[in-house]
Amino acid sequence: MIYVSAGHHTEKPGACFEGFCEHYEAMLWQSAIANYLGHDGMVVSAGTLKEKVDFINSRPRHNDDVAIEIHFNSAMRDGAHVGKGSETLYYPESKRGELVAAHVQNAMSALMTPDRGIKEGWYQMNKAKGPDFFLAKTVCTSIIIEPEFIHRKAKITGRRDKACALIAKALLEIIST
Repeated sequence: MIYVSAGHHTEKPGACFEGFCEHYEAMLWQSAIANYLGHDGMVVSAGTLKEKVDFINSRPRHNDDVAIEIHFNSAMRDGAHVGKGSETLYYPESKRGELVAAHVQNAMSALMTPDRGIKEGWYQMNKAKGPDFFLAKTVCTSIIIEPEFIHRKAKITGRRDKACALIAKALLEIIST
């Protein structure tokens, strides 16, 4: 099973730019990816991060299960939004997580350029703070995708369908290996 989660939630929608907010866009990507996955995908209900992780962890487990959470990066420098490109995070030192992240990132970055690569997922990208909660607490292999920076609305919305199809195809390929 592939669990598809939209990052953040309605009360804390994550990064926003001119009214375009991460959680609401992630929900659209979640729906599209799950649609492409068909019976192999399951939408994770909206809620707090802990509620989403608890939902995934409460399901029957199989060795090839994967959980994916969708986020959109945000970065500011001197009061201006900066950054571009896609990246995928995985649980630190997880060989399967690294393999899944690399396969999905390779597919996603064909369209969502530039390719920022795969990275170990430390909370706020700070090793001292430990691994990201979603990656650390989800019992199956999990990744976080960051298809683009939130201020690049036209690219995010314009490439949504094709990117979601590529991501779903990569996920289906990886669970069948």
